[in-house]
Amino acid sequence: MRRFITILLMSSVSLFVLIGAGLFVATHRPHYLPRYVSLVNTASEFRRVAPPGFDEDGRARLADSAWSMRYFRPDGATTGYLYVGTDNNILGLTMAVLRERKQGLDLPVQPPQIRRYRPDLGPERWEVVLDYADHEQPPYLNEGFRSMGIYRAKINGRTYLYAGTMAARNPSVWRSVTGDPGSWEKVFTFPYEPESQIGSIRGMIPHDDGLLYMSTTRSGDILPGGVGQIWATDGLTFTRVITDGFGNPNNTGISSLASFNGCLYAGTYNPTGYEVWKLRCLSDPEAPPQPIIRGGTGYRQSEAVMSMRPFEGHLYVGTGIPLGFNPVTRHGPRGCDVIRINPDDSWEVVVGPARSQPLSGYRAGFGWYLNVYCWYMQEHEGRLYLGTWDMSRTIAFLGEEVESVAPPFKPLLNYLVVRPQVWSSPMGGDLYRTADGVHWEPVFLDGLNNPDNHGIRTLESTPMGLFVGTENPFTRLEIWLLR
Repeated sequence: MRRFITILLMSSVSLFVLIGAGLFVATHRPHYLPRYVSLVNTASEFRRVAPPGFDEDGRARLADSAWSMRYFRPDGATTGYLYVGTDNNILGLTMAVLRERKQGLDLPVQPPQIRRYRPDLGPERWEVVLDYADHEQPPYLNEGFRSMGIYRAKINGRTYLYAGTMAARNPSVWRSVTGDPGSWEKVFTFPYEPESQIGSIRGMIPHDDGLLYMSTTRSGDILPGGVGQIWATDGLTFTRVITDGFGNPNNTGISSLASFNGCLYAGTYNPTGYEVWKLRCLSDPEAPPQPIIRGGTGYRQSEAVMSMRPFEGHLYVGTGIPLGFNPVTRHGPRGCDVIRINPDDSWEVVVGPARSQPLSGYRAGFGWYLNVYCWYMQEHEGRLYLGTWDMSRTIAFLGEEVESVAPPFKPLLNYLVVRPQVWSSPMGGDLYRTADGVHWEPVFLDGLNNPDNHGIRTLESTPMGLFVGTENPFTRLEIWLLR
């Protein structure tokens, strides 16, 4: 029942997104810096390395999102591979609730997989190394592999690839020492506790103290209740580090982790404005956690830390509003911000509202307010890359489906979808990059020439180049390589 309520609320959110975003677009013209001034012509440098959804017809498992991605080379191996954890059929789940009123165990859940890229076998060859369907019987409760981390276990010195799931309840942690099929083992299952309501392992990062840290949220981020936690493992035991959302019940999830300047940093989901905390510093491991940012840097509509990445002596923080428009708080739609934290824990706005005088000159969302997530960051060859979620494709989809899901809003949707002059940016997730953290340039603004790639979900730097994993619930995820 809890799972049905979660998906029903998420489905209902689509209508709120439609109303909020639609009215905003119809009545506002954003006054932002030009977005095409320094456009980098790199389309010819990208090569698609996975067919939609990994399968020839894109439908075998309905893989919508490259939810997690890591390049892993086992101990003693001369070659590594790229691993991708999927999230499947979110659109199908949503539409089943809206159209067919399915609930509970009738929901069409597709169990997730972990795949690895095998360029030695072919330019678009992938193999399944872990399929949750082999370990769980219907109804499937684990809906996706939401996080991955590479960790040399303190307990035995062996290097593992770890993966954490999102589940209706009791998410689990898996690992493999080789990454091969048949080598994966479930090493921990989070307990179900009504007070914490752990449903998703969002952050996973090794820290300089030799431990692997994991942060949790509930399955439906915007649902009331629950509290964010942080756990740690030495490769054998799992222990709680933070149990109470840093003492703030509004921190209902800890959505991102980073190891920076000898300390562990944690970013939260908080409907009154995200927070960033510092803890487990090597200089004083037992010191209590310290708040670095509270109240969304003064902008309450910045509700969640979506990504964190150290770069050139600073910690960069990307923000967002869950689902783009939060019907509970009525925040959004609003473009995401980028903040950077300095070694002395002062912070500066890099991308954000004009009144904050952002260092880059870019206003929120890199000048496009429907870039609602600064979703993922990765350093590659001396540059920091950042991918966004552009929710304009979602609004267009709602227009296509308005007859079956929201007939009263058909005139508004028709206006938005058939009048392209309303949009000041092409549909599809954007990719930006910077060499110094201040001057940013767009790499592409159109989901790699595919508007269905509405979000750049993951990025991974490898010896082969930079891999780009998309979220695409319309025609299935894609993986691209910047060579």
